[in-house]
Amino acid sequence: MINNDMTENWNNIAKTAMNSIKELGNINVRVIEKLTEQQLAVLNTCLEASQKEIDLASKTRNPEDIIKMQAELIAEYNTKLMGILQNTGAILSSCNSDITSWAEKSVTATTPKAVNPGKSK
Repeated sequence: MINNDMTENWNNIAKTAMNSIKELGNINVRVIEKLTEQQLAVLNTCLEASQKEIDLASKTRNPEDIIKMQAELIAEYNTKLMGILQNTGAILSSCNSDITSWAEKSVTATTPKAVNPGKSK
């Protein structure tokens, strides 16, 4: 009976560990997907800003006007990039919380329970 209990305990620990690893994998996939979205947002923002700068240059040849329009463009895209940066920070903060919760849950779930020496089957 002791061997059956030990085998059952090891099976439970193995199942719990596998579920824990799957959960960590899911957390990682979600974070990678969200960070990839942020990278695409940065890329799109840069491409959009570049296109607008080309358009500005084609509208005028006056250096003062170009500098003024570029300053406005920089302000506009600085705001957009700061928003992306703040989203990225929120994603990383959420990831930190998710992994902390996962670790606490995993440690609790895989810690063997004390055997009651007075109890026998």
